[in-house]
Amino acid sequence: MARISEQSIEQVRNAADIVDVVSGYIQLKRKGRNFFGLCPFHSEKTGSFSVNEQKQIFHCFGCGVGGGVINFIMQIEKLEFAEAVQFLADRFNIQLDITGSSRPRELLFQLRDIHEFAARHFQTNLKTAEGKEVLQYFADRGLSRKTISEFRLGYSQTGWGTLLELLRAEKYTADAMTQSGLFISGEKGYFDRFRGRIMFPLQNTQGKIVGFAGRVFKGDDPAKYVNSPETPLYNKSRILYGLWASKPFIRESDPVIVVEGYMDFLQLFQAGIQNIAAVSGTAFTDNHARELRKYSRKIALAYDGDKAGISAAVRAGYVLLRNGLNPSIVEMPENVDPDDWVKQAGPGPILEAVEKAVDLLHFQYEKSAGDRNDPSFNAGFVKSVLQELVLFEDRILRELYVKRLAEITGLKDETLFRSLEDLLQRRKQRLPRGKDITKTETLRKPDSPASLKLEDELLQLCFSTDHSIRKLIYDHFIREWFTSPSSQRIFDAVFIHLPSAGSPDINTVFDALENDSDRRRLSALLMEIDKISTTPVVAKDCLTRLEKKFIDAQLDAKRQQLKATASGTVEFSQLLTEMDLLQRKKKNAGKLYSKS
Repeated sequence: MARISEQSIEQVRNAADIVDVVSGYIQLKRKGRNFFGLCPFHSEKTGSFSVNEQKQIFHCFGCGVGGGVINFIMQIEKLEFAEAVQFLADRFNIQLDITGSSRPRELLFQLRDIHEFAARHFQTNLKTAEGKEVLQYFADRGLSRKTISEFRLGYSQTGWGTLLELLRAEKYTADAMTQSGLFISGEKGYFDRFRGRIMFPLQNTQGKIVGFAGRVFKGDDPAKYVNSPETPLYNKSRILYGLWASKPFIRESDPVIVVEGYMDFLQLFQAGIQNIAAVSGTAFTDNHARELRKYSRKIALAYDGDKAGISAAVRAGYVLLRNGLNPSIVEMPENVDPDDWVKQAGPGPILEAVEKAVDLLHFQYEKSAGDRNDPSFNAGFVKSVLQELVLFEDRILRELYVKRLAEITGLKDETLFRSLEDLLQRRKQRLPRGKDITKTETLRKPDSPASLKLEDELLQLCFSTDHSIRKLIYDHFIREWFTSPSSQRIFDAVFIHLPSAGSPDINTVFDALENDSDRRRLSALLMEIDKISTTPVVAKDCLTRLEKKFIDAQLDAKRQQLKATASGTVEFSQLLTEMDLLQRKKKNAGKLYSKS
C-alpha cells in the first residue's frame, strides 16, 4: 500500500502555517496569544473558534472540534488524511515522496499532467470548425459560455491519434500513457479512446481532473457515452460529478440534490441550484453514499421521470439508507429529466418539488405497478422491501422501516417482523462461518470526572518543555493506569516522543490519532496547558495518585473474588496473599519516583 513518507508530511506541516491556512476559510482576529473567529463547523454568533500560532493547533470551545493544520483540512474539505496532505502539498508546491507503492510517485504526477494536458487540448478544440458546431450545440442546450469554461467542457476531434501524437511529443513515459486510460490498444497499435465526442472532465473533490466522460457528437458509435476506465487516479464508484464545485453550497444547504446526468447537473447548477452532485457513469454505490455523508445526512434523489429513472432512484435510496443517510425522492413529471424541466420552467418548480420530496417507501409503493386491492400486490411489494431491509446492519433502522412498511400496507407489525426474521435467519445460514468469539478482557469502569481530570493532567504533562518530566513519565508510567480508552489512545500516540530532547511535536501526535473525539479532547487540553503547573513535583504526585487508583481497583476486584470464595481453601489463602502484596505496593507507591 502506498504511504506518504514522514519527511514529506513534516515538510507539509512546516510549510502550512495554521493561521494562514485557516484564514483562507474564516476571518481571524488576534486576542492575546491566540486568534479567534466564527467556527466553520457549527453555527454561532460569538467567535469561539481559537487558533494557537505557537502550537500550530486549533480548537473550538463551542463544538469541541480541534487538531492541527492537516486535521483542519480533513474536517473543512471532508478529506482522508493522505488526501489532506496532498491538498496542502499542492497549495504550497511540495512534491510528496510516496513509498511502498507498486507505482512510482513519478507515474502519478505524470498521470495528473497528462489529464490536465488533455483537458486543455479538448477545450482548444472548441475553436476549430468541428468545435464551433459543438459550441452551437451547447448554446441550443442552454449552456452559457461561463458554464462551459467553469466546468472545462471540450471536444475530442474525429482523428484516430490526434491526442496521442501531441502527448508523445511531450515525452511522457509509455507506462503513463498506457495507464492514463485515454488510449486503446488495437491490432495496429494505440489510438485515442475519445473521438468525435463532447468531453466532460471528471474532477475529484480537490478539482483535479482524474478522468473524462465523452458524449457522442460525430460518428456512428452506438455508445452514447464513453467513460475513462479505472486508473490509478480514477475510481468511478467514488467520483461524484461536480462535487468539487458544489461542496461549498452543499455545506450551507440541505438536502444534497443528486441527479443522474452531466447535463442535469450543469443546467441546475447554472440555474442557481448549486447544492447538487451527479453520479458519474455508473450506478449509485456505497462509496458514493459515504462521500455524501461527509457533507449532509439528507439526500434528495432527482432522477429522470421515466421508468428507468424511477427504478434507479429506488435502488439508490436503499443504498443511502444502508449507509445511515436519510433519502427522499423528487417527483419528476412523467418522462421528463431535470435538464429539460429547469430549461422549460426555470428553477422554481424543481425547488418546490425538492421541498415536497417523498419518503422512499411511499415513493416505491406509489410507483409500483399493480392493483392495490389485489393481495398479491401487497405481498410482492412487502417481499421486495424486506429483501432490501435484510441487508441493513442497523437493527434499529430495520425496525423503524418495518413499522413504516406496516403503516403503508396496513399489515400487522408482528407479521412483518416474523417475515424479516425468517429472511435474516436464511441469510445468516448462507453466510460463511466466522471465527469463534473469544472472551476478551474488559477495561475498568471509568472513574468520576474528578479522577478523569487527573488523567487529563498526566496527558498535559507529556507535552511539558521540561525533559526530566517527560523522561519520568516514559520510565515509570504504565498505560493501564488510565481507566479511559481515550486517555490510553492519546498516550500511545505521544509515548514514543517522550524521551526526545525536544517536547513532542503536537501536530505529529494529532496525525497519529484516528478518533476525532480524541483529537477534540487533546486540542482542549493543549489550549489549557499554559494554565497548569508543570513541575517535577506535580508530575511525581500525578504518577503516584494514578498508580494508587490502579492498585485500589485491583484490590476491589480481589475483594469481590474473596466474597465468592470459600474460606479455608487454597484459593482463599492465595487471594489474601495477593491482597497483602497489593497493600504493600500501594504503601510504597511514589517512592521510586522521588529518587528520579
